[in-house]
Amino acid sequence: MNRVTYSSPNKLTVGYRIPVKVNLSVGVERPHSFNREYKKVRGILSLKNPPDLMMDLSLMLAKKELWEVIRSEFDVPIGVLPHYAIFNESTGLDEAELLERIEELFKSGVNFITIHCTPNHELLSLAKRTRAVPVTSRGGGIVLRDMILNQRKANVYELLFEDICKIAVQHGGVINLGTSFRAGSVADGFDQAAKEELAVQARFCRMAKAYGAQVILEGPGHIPLHKLADYHKKIKALEVPPMPLGPIVSDSDDDLDHISSAIGAAQFMMTAKGGIINAITAVEHKGGVPSQRHLAEGLRVAKLAAQIASATYSKEALQVEEDISKIRGVSESCVLDAKKSGCSRCGHVCPLLSSNYF
Repeated sequence: MNRVTYSSPNKLTVGYRIPVKVNLSVGVERPHSFNREYKKVRGILSLKNPPDLMMDLSLMLAKKELWEVIRSEFDVPIGVLPHYAIFNESTGLDEAELLERIEELFKSGVNFITIHCTPNHELLSLAKRTRAVPVTSRGGGIVLRDMILNQRKANVYELLFEDICKIAVQHGGVINLGTSFRAGSVADGFDQAAKEELAVQARFCRMAKAYGAQVILEGPGHIPLHKLADYHKKIKALEVPPMPLGPIVSDSDDDLDHISSAIGAAQFMMTAKGGIINAITAVEHKGGVPSQRHLAEGLRVAKLAAQIASATYSKEALQVEEDISKIRGVSESCVLDAKKSGCSRCGHVCPLLSSNYF
């Protein structure tokens, strides 16, 4: 099962040897933020090249949730993290409420959910011993806090996993197995904690497939470029589409996180030959909420990374590059939107204009 089909109004298939798709995430973090995010969504959907998927990362419930706004105007697959909006700082997560929310989301038009099944006390202890920052996953952090609040021996998603898989199968939904211990910096990228978590992810992946559920795999956020191949070797046997968060391959210039991520994503997706890239913005680690301009820029760079990777194995993507080459040949200019042949940079020594001499 190395392909997944999202049963959205406009069906979308992702996976092996299919052109790479791009997800863009939005979300409401405070009650007064809803209108702001709604406007951003409208702006993103008006772009010439919109995202292939979208995720709602909202931290609170609303009369009309942000994902519902997206669904009313956009026919692509939509994802939600079910536990985000129902986590209570005092009591954690209620099992019945979480299961009910998952079923309602799938019934109402959500196509995939990200769940964090991997948190356990052993991995947390390892991460605390070996990392400067043990946990940077927001979703994983919520599940860990619930474990501690409710003194659980196993996390809430592990307890409910069979039921969640059955609900997903019933409604044609997809399960994205999230990472709770992905590294928060390249220096810790694919360290022992990440490797041991991946082994736990693999176990849940096999279980989900045994129940008949469609699965995608969330991956590393920060990882050195040379370790991407090692990561891919570890997940290849699982035969599920990867959906890495980034991967950001350098933390050295946080103004260019979206560029660093695109470099890592292109490299990884070329190796994996298919999957989903998560668009990263230039303010990923600036502490602020990305503007519409930031989202659009991050999306554009991620789309370019997807094209770069896809062109290495997909005839459809390669045709885009070939069409550009033909345009340059016919117009005798490397400037794609040139109104006339030649350009001010090369002038009378333009090699394209002079090609008839060669």
